[in-house]
Amino acid sequence: MKRTHNPNKCKIHRSYTVEEAALLLEVHKRTVRNWIIKGLPVCDDKRPLLILGTELKLFLKQQRQVNKRKCKPSELYCFKCREPRLPDQNTLQFIEETNTKGRVVAACSVCNSQMNKYFSLKNITSIQRDLAVILPLQQKHIG
Repeated sequence: MKRTHNPNKCKIHRSYTVEEAALLLEVHKRTVRNWIIKGLPVCDDKRPLLILGTELKLFLKQQRQVNKRKCKPSELYCFKCREPRLPDQNTLQFIEETNTKGRVVAACSVCNSQMNKYFSLKNITSIQRDLAVILPLQQKHIG
C-alpha cells in the first residue's frame, strides 16, 4: 500500500472529480474525500465536487512536507517511535553496503527497536564524529 502519492501526475490545467482524482492517484475515493475534509480546496459546494489540478498538486506536496522529520547528525529515525532519536551507543554497528555507501544500525535508546541510517562513505568522518562508530577497516587494525 502506497503512502506517498506522486503530485506530478496531476495536470495543472485540469479539473478532477473525486472519482477521477482517486483513479489518477490510485487511492480510494473515500481517501480523496478525507483530503477535502483535511483542507483540499474544491471549486464550489455543488455536485459533482471539482478539484483544480493545481490545488491537488499543491496539497499533495504540502502533505509530503508535513510528514518529514529531519534528523540531526547524531540521530537516527526510529520507525516505532516515529521520531528522530539518539541511538544506544553500545549497539552501534557499521555495515558497508557498496563501495560508495554504508549504513549505521543501532537500537533506539527509548523503545529498543532497530534503527538505520544510510550515508555516503565520503561523509564517514562526520558520521564517526557524531556517532561513535568503529569502521570494519579499523576493527581489522585493532584486532
